[in-house]
Amino acid sequence: MSDYKRAFFEKYAAAAMEEQRRYGIPASVTLAQMAVESGYGESNLAKQDNNYFGIKASKEWIKSGKPWSYHHDDHYNDKFCTFGSALESLEYHSKVLMADRYKACRQYAPTDHLHWIEGIKKGGYATDPNYVASIEAVIRKYGLEKYDQMALTGARQQPFAASVQQGRYSFPLSCDATNGSLTVTSPFGHRQAPKAGASTNHMGLDIRANYTPVLATEDNGVVLSAKNEGKGGNVIRVEYARADGSKYQTAYMHLSQMDVKEGDRVSAGQPIGVSGNTGNSTGPHLHFSVKKVTPDGHAEQIDPSVYLAEIAVRGGINAKVMYGSNDLLAAHKAAVNIQETPYQDNHDMMLAELTQSYDPKDWLAYLMAGDSMPSISNSADPMGALIGSVFSGLLLMVSQLDQELAQAEPLKKTDVVFRERDTPMADYNQVLQSSSAYFEAGMQQDVEREQTVSIK
Repeated sequence: MSDYKRAFFEKYAAAAMEEQRRYGIPASVTLAQMAVESGYGESNLAKQDNNYFGIKASKEWIKSGKPWSYHHDDHYNDKFCTFGSALESLEYHSKVLMADRYKACRQYAPTDHLHWIEGIKKGGYATDPNYVASIEAVIRKYGLEKYDQMALTGARQQPFAASVQQGRYSFPLSCDATNGSLTVTSPFGHRQAPKAGASTNHMGLDIRANYTPVLATEDNGVVLSAKNEGKGGNVIRVEYARADGSKYQTAYMHLSQMDVKEGDRVSAGQPIGVSGNTGNSTGPHLHFSVKKVTPDGHAEQIDPSVYLAEIAVRGGINAKVMYGSNDLLAAHKAAVNIQETPYQDNHDMMLAELTQSYDPKDWLAYLMAGDSMPSISNSADPMGALIGSVFSGLLLMVSQLDQELAQAEPLKKTDVVFRERDTPMADYNQVLQSSSAYFEAGMQQDVEREQTVSIK
């Protein structure tokens, strides 16, 4: 690489990467366009007017009184914008590419420079039929794609605010460094559509996020999907099951990158992707939505502020979620009953953490596998102690049964939690029925014993 070309790319790389973080435009594309259209900063337009992208002055630009000058291009004495600095030219270039005619570009990741160039050409940015090939050639020749990765890595390595994660709960983003909170630009509910095709019934929160990591909000989450969904761009959906049979499904839309796949398990605070500007979006942000599914299967989109208020209370998270001067969580926190947890008791919590599931069937499967379980502490009240002792006996019975079967024949390796056996004694339904019968018999014996004591 010639020294002056190397110096040119090094001089403007940081600014191009910042534009990528803010708008999602690959830094490599910005740098290559800037180099080609300004002759590496040597054109008269670049030297005299700080116009590094050949941006012509529109009627609105001229009418507003902004500076412009004549230069020869497609026609003699075409009118071009005059900028105060090269950085001002870079910023204006990014805003130009946010116009609707380039919206197809925003479905692509900030590392997909070829599709971005093709979208820019298709949107009418340049008349040169070889424009795509010429810009792509510069990127590949000088290895400019490294700046795309550097910008993305820099965004993902931004430190998390400690206040957004505590224990088993987390907010979906780290806090803004400027105000220590999450900033909502469009709340849940009816709104005026920000652009054509956008919904007026907004089913989520738009949260300010310039290519920053997005985080799982609870432990034991399961990724339902991670794919492009058209208007939503790149979308990750995660489900969290609760002990009462209900479920919460969170969705992260307009992502620039997805770091998980369908079926993955995630924990609170785990980075699962990077916010972005894909799909039908006016700029980089996170659209965060929440669906609640009741035990009977009824699903409903809820205000994410209600869900985040619960997360904040249960996790002791002190960060705010601000829309203007209002904390959207304040009105909902008082309604959260902190006595109601996703776990019924400490034993349930232990089982959920060991099996990474809230489903009692998975717990039974885990016990049937023969893994040792800590003992259950007796409750302070007699009925709790009674149930605890019976359940402890049940676990012992299942464990002993499994050990006997294991000695009787070799185990078969499978990919599922249950072990395959030829004997009908290991049939799931039979074990469940036997467990129920054992529980009822134990309850009856204890009741009769209590009645005998009472008569005396």
